[in-house]
Amino acid sequence: MAHLGKSWAGRAFGTNTGNLAISFSKDEEELEGVVRFQDEQYGIIIYNVTGTFKDGIHLTGKTETVIEGVVFGDLTVDAVLTTEGSLKGEWTTTLGSGGPFIAHPHGGTKALNAPTSDVEIEQFYTRNHILGALNLDRTSVQSLIEMVKRDFNAGGRLIITYRNGGAEVTKFGSDFEAAIDGLGELSYLKLFIQEPDEFGVNKMVMVELVEHGLNKIVVQGVREVWVEGKARVLLDELDKRKRNLVTNFKKHGVTITQLAFFAMLVVIVDIQSFWSRAGFIAVFLITIRIIDWLHSSYIPNATIRMNPGKQSLFSKYGVSVVSWLATILGALINSYLAYLLIPS
Repeated sequence: MAHLGKSWAGRAFGTNTGNLAISFSKDEEELEGVVRFQDEQYGIIIYNVTGTFKDGIHLTGKTETVIEGVVFGDLTVDAVLTTEGSLKGEWTTTLGSGGPFIAHPHGGTKALNAPTSDVEIEQFYTRNHILGALNLDRTSVQSLIEMVKRDFNAGGRLIITYRNGGAEVTKFGSDFEAAIDGLGELSYLKLFIQEPDEFGVNKMVMVELVEHGLNKIVVQGVREVWVEGKARVLLDELDKRKRNLVTNFKKHGVTITQLAFFAMLVVIVDIQSFWSRAGFIAVFLITIRIIDWLHSSYIPNATIRMNPGKQSLFSKYGVSVVSWLATILGALINSYLAYLLIPS
């Protein structure tokens, strides 16, 4: 069963503004705790709250603070868990006051008397990798989740955001794995985890896979060896799931369109007539535009299948075949046109 976390701190805005702290004595599906709000006008106001943690976070509560001549309404809080692991939502009272708020998790697994380093942080390391086209099944996703969580303590909560035919949904990793049987094919998957590291700086890992977009890995931390090693492990894991598409050139910093333009510049100098050159360029641009449109609209850069069972041969290789056939056909059209226009 997922735990929301015992301790949160943040800030409330709206009709009343100030810092807030939320402490839960129960932090599973049933929530119970205390909200402490530092009102800029009245000082600290304490609410005893209860609620639920299911699709979102819903809390209601009454104040235990008494100030002569001041009436406090009953509190209602509705919030969602963001992809970064924060709580973001709205607060209202029965008096009509209200506004937005945001809160971040605090605490963790570090011992109270654990020694701290006096060494100042000199550098913060970030490693980014742009991946090619990927084809993942349920087993691959579960293996990737374990790889991402490795090197993080239990206090480092994995946050998973995914899209399954509708709006994006954000869940804790444990909740996502519990609901995995009900998922079909995902068009978006993002894994995010962070926790306090040395020098009071968070180390972080993010893996983002997009059906029509860029697949990427981001690793950050204060230890270069860990950042490089973690990024390499994740890259090696996802390299096993690579799909052979023309668009894989992107991960090397060059696109197939740029290569085609280079080839066109080499060929066009041998075409003598101005109008022949203009016609060749027009056909070339139209062909490239059609190939790009085909890849961006119909050929996925990430296929994420959560259904159990073996993948069919067409599902596994069909996209690669279509990608290369479309590109080769475009190259043949332009090559034949150049052959006709270049004098022998």
